[in-house]
Amino acid sequence: MRRALLLIAIILVSMFLPFTSAQFGTISVAGSITVVRGDYSEGTLLLTNNAGVIYSVVSYQSFWVEDTNGNRVEGFNFTMFPRVFPNWGRGQNKTVKYNLTVSKDVLPGNYTLYLRFIATYSGDVYILKAKVPVEVLASPLTFTSAYSYVPGRGDVPYVFLGESVTVYSHVINIGHFNATVNVFSALLLGSNNYSVVSKNVTVPPGDTLIRLSLPVGWNYPEGNYTLIYRVSYGDQSYTYTKKLAVSLGVRLVGVSVEKESVLLNDTLKAYVTIISERDINATISCVAVINGTKSFAAKTREITLSPGTSVVQLSLPTSKPGNVSAVIGLSVHGRSGGNDTVHYTVYALPSIGSLSAKLLNSTLEVSALLLNPTPEAVSGTLEYKVLANGTSLYADVLDVAIPPGKKGLSFRFNVPKGVNVTYSFKLNALGRVSVKEGSLWVPAPKPKPSPTQTPTTTSTTLQSNTTSTTGEANGGGFPWWPVVGILIVVAVVVVLYYQNQPKKGRTRKTPKRRSPLGRFKRPKPPKFHERDSLPKKK
Repeated sequence: MRRALLLIAIILVSMFLPFTSAQFGTISVAGSITVVRGDYSEGTLLLTNNAGVIYSVVSYQSFWVEDTNGNRVEGFNFTMFPRVFPNWGRGQNKTVKYNLTVSKDVLPGNYTLYLRFIATYSGDVYILKAKVPVEVLASPLTFTSAYSYVPGRGDVPYVFLGESVTVYSHVINIGHFNATVNVFSALLLGSNNYSVVSKNVTVPPGDTLIRLSLPVGWNYPEGNYTLIYRVSYGDQSYTYTKKLAVSLGVRLVGVSVEKESVLLNDTLKAYVTIISERDINATISCVAVINGTKSFAAKTREITLSPGTSVVQLSLPTSKPGNVSAVIGLSVHGRSGGNDTVHYTVYALPSIGSLSAKLLNSTLEVSALLLNPTPEAVSGTLEYKVLANGTSLYADVLDVAIPPGKKGLSFRFNVPKGVNVTYSFKLNALGRVSVKEGSLWVPAPKPKPSPTQTPTTTSTTLQSNTTSTTGEANGGGFPWWPVVGILIVVAVVVVLYYQNQPKKGRTRKTPKRRSPLGRFKRPKPPKFHERDSLPKKK
């Protein structure tokens, strides 16, 4: 009770005690205060007795604030607890809680908060002063540095089409009220913005993480982009930029073909070299154009790529002969990864173009047309067989040389009559076989009519020959057998006509007219006998 009364007495005395009759001292303060204008700050201060005495009682009296020029500034309100400290020994620390409120009218800057204390020691009164540095902020927010990365690959200077870029930063709100910030981010290429994000974010007191994801579309052009990230609050802003290379990450290096010429329907391989920087599925396409005018084959193939260099085999179309240009391309999600063109020639195989056959009496003449579409002469074998009612008549194998283009060959075979004759020719060239076959009926000879028999009716049947041929015939000659048949029919008709005419009675021949002079006999010419000499005179 006595201590309380003493403290009250000291306070009352200090209110009326002039400063000139008191001694002065200081109290040191550890720390500083940071506060946002229009807001408040609260916390603790550590006060230390720097004097070499033990104060009986120390009491907080008042405060004031000065700017850097020493001018007092209004708009501050300060409170602390506790306000009285009994028996404060030398070098001893005291911890107090404080609350500092700042008006919106206070300009941002650095200030000094002065605290005034009254203390007693051995009946003497001391006036003590403490100084606290104060920083007044215009904004409660602090923007930390931003960072960006590609998910799955970290902080890299490039990004692939179809991926995304994530950018983030921390915003620290030291105030006691929510603040609203604007966040803007985009990928800039030239004067065009891609993946633009702009939104307002509410930042509560404390530390807030702001994160944005910017997708890189498959339709974006490849090139060097600039990543822009900006956080704004009033006049306060923070901007982050980063250079990023955007690419497909897959590239077709080149295409090679295993050989420049191939036979029709043979296998031909192309080797496609691809460099990939990513794990991804891709498509290889092939479009073949023959003789530079018409597309005749198109195909696609799905492949899976991994980082590194890959060589992919692709079958090329060889279904049509001619000069072929094959355009081979690489694409990922509709984006081209490059293309290349290979050229090759497809040669058709030598073959038997056609077979034509004709029958002249007992002679079968077969004409074979050999085709060689390749640009060089081809050697091979030609095997033929001729059968009559299944019985072999002729068989042989010939060596043939076929120049580029066409070559015609003729064969004659004596065949029996009244049989079905079949013939087959087989060409073996460049390891391939071409076969053509045909058949025809050889009619039997007609029996001659008996001389004593008078035919009343006669029928003539023309036997048609059947030949299986394809392609173009070569040098068959004029078909005389229809003409011969027509002449025979005409002759038979004439004979029958005259045989059916009625017979006339016999009449005596009119005697020849005789000369009126009677029978005249031409005299014989005189004969002269030559002699060897004149007759002798008698």
